[in-house]
Amino acid sequence: MSSWVKPVLVSAACLSMAAGIGKAGAQYRAEVDSLVKRLAQQKDDTNKVGTFVRLANLVGDYDVPKALSYEQQGYALSRKLQYASGLARTAYQLASAHAYLGEYPLADSFLTQAARYFVQIKDSFFLAAIDNERGDWSFMQGDYFNAGDYYTRAAERFDHNRDTANSLIAYQNLVAVLAETEDYSRAVAIGRKILPVAEKRKDSLQLGYTLQGLTTDLIYLGKPAEAAAYIPALLSFASTTADYNLASDSYSTVATYYYYVGQYAAALPYYELALKKAELLQNRFQLSNNHKSIGSTYLHLKQMSLAKEHLDLALALAAKTNNKRGQMNATLALSEYFGQMRDYGNAYLYLQRHLRLKDSMVDARTRNYARYLEAKYENEKKEKEILELRQAQQEKDFMLRRRNIYMAIALGLTVVLALIALLIRRNYRARQRLAEQQAKLSEEKIATMEKAQQVISLQAMINGQESERVRMARDLHDSLGGLFSTVKMHFSALRHEVAELQENDRYKRTVELVERASDELRKIAHDMMPEVLMKLGLVEALKDLCDDINAGRLLRITLQVYGMERPLGNPTDVMLYRIIQELVNNILKHSSATDAIIQFNRQGPRLTITVEDNGRGFDLHDAREKRNMGMDTVKSRVDYLKGQLNIESRKDLGTTVMIELLLDHD
Repeated sequence: MSSWVKPVLVSAACLSMAAGIGKAGAQYRAEVDSLVKRLAQQKDDTNKVGTFVRLANLVGDYDVPKALSYEQQGYALSRKLQYASGLARTAYQLASAHAYLGEYPLADSFLTQAARYFVQIKDSFFLAAIDNERGDWSFMQGDYFNAGDYYTRAAERFDHNRDTANSLIAYQNLVAVLAETEDYSRAVAIGRKILPVAEKRKDSLQLGYTLQGLTTDLIYLGKPAEAAAYIPALLSFASTTADYNLASDSYSTVATYYYYVGQYAAALPYYELALKKAELLQNRFQLSNNHKSIGSTYLHLKQMSLAKEHLDLALALAAKTNNKRGQMNATLALSEYFGQMRDYGNAYLYLQRHLRLKDSMVDARTRNYARYLEAKYENEKKEKEILELRQAQQEKDFMLRRRNIYMAIALGLTVVLALIALLIRRNYRARQRLAEQQAKLSEEKIATMEKAQQVISLQAMINGQESERVRMARDLHDSLGGLFSTVKMHFSALRHEVAELQENDRYKRTVELVERASDELRKIAHDMMPEVLMKLGLVEALKDLCDDINAGRLLRITLQVYGMERPLGNPTDVMLYRIIQELVNNILKHSSATDAIIQFNRQGPRLTITVEDNGRGFDLHDAREKRNMGMDTVKSRVDYLKGQLNIESRKDLGTTVMIELLLDHD
């Protein structure tokens, strides 16, 4: 019956917005209306990006899809303007929105971009916010140990920046981690410790989240009488706040209190209010928990059909978000439902499913803890190695200083000999440096010549391959294509001349085979050199490729293109098309992915290409040991374009391929 509290970070531009949110709903929307009007009048500049960011912050508490739309427009405009600060803010907002909607691969991609831009503009606030966001993801995937580390690091960074508002939120998230690990005593202790801080700040939003978490932890600690003291305040927050997330969690906590003390009829309306707020946010994680709570309540009230309806919804939503805890709770409740319906077969099946999920969560938690301990051990080992290296360096410095003293004494006693020795040494060092420089120049010249020869060979090979592809495609289309057309014409004429052939099965089958062979020939010729690539360019050819694959419904590919209005030139178009074609073929053949994204981002002379999928991934170390002809071809083509290729992949988490090229201005 637990409900996770995720306090929302207060952005640097919206610190004043957090205070008094319970009475500011009307002002909230008035400001939104004012900004929307201003947006229609603004030109495309950095001020307009700021308006998009502000609008997304304001509407994100009650309309996530609308906020996502503003964030996407701000991100696109920032790319057009090459505005680093705008790219950082909008990428961070997009990461938060996609994570909230359960779209973690997209969220991770945007969060990585945001971190890179925030480092570039030296914004320590949002680097702390990213730690908090990573903690949220670890939390929702059940990796509570790493979630605790991320939240602790976020709190420390906020403390360092003297940002008590967001430091308080990070500590609230840490309390949520303790609650999930059933360490309710420690969670209550921290909740009581930070409650006076929230009251002193007179921040109604943070006070609401702190009260909600403390009340929930007191209930599960077995102290409902103490929890009851906070119920009136929670209902006041839930009915007045503009933050639907806080409203949903507050209503759910009040309902949980009545459920815990056995007052199921009193709990039901509050669970339904919590569900309505969660539906406004389209948060599948919360929706699953709310449907499960309502289903269990109906089960106690003996309203069996309504109980079954909500429990089925809870299980389906938990499965969509990979919420194993939600699946575990829903399957146990469904087992209880079938038991009460005397359908013991289904009751046993759902109980078995519940136990498997429970075992997998225990195993996952054990693995996460093992990885956590391993990371801690590696960090400690590295710190020890660094300390040993520092000590060795200090000893070396001491020995060097002592030797210098001895040398100074010797020089003082034998000035003439020292001068002679110094002259000899300087002469020797000069000759040695000259010899080293000459050797280095020779090595660099040889390396440059070898590299130039490799590039010439590579260019000749790739140009030869493309020329042969064009020739073969043209021969297939013009020669064999024309021949097939003639054969089909003869078959058609033969059918009219010999009427009995129209009923001959072998004749019909032969005509079908000729048609299939003709179609396959056209497809092969098109794959070898797509006509749309030669006529309309790279972007249209890639759209055509994505449409063909999407039509097969085995893989859904999304193409995102930024700054590709100017053509790249036919040789580069062909080379990039072959690279994307090979990467997509690898996804289809090996990844078992359902979704993939191809993104082109051109900023001046720099072109970045990203290909991501949500497939099963692979071990990069194993892949390097096993030669892959397709990836070798991709690498050779990237080398030909003088670009950089980077591959990131983890098992069951998908693969990201990033290519960076520096284009010629001309």
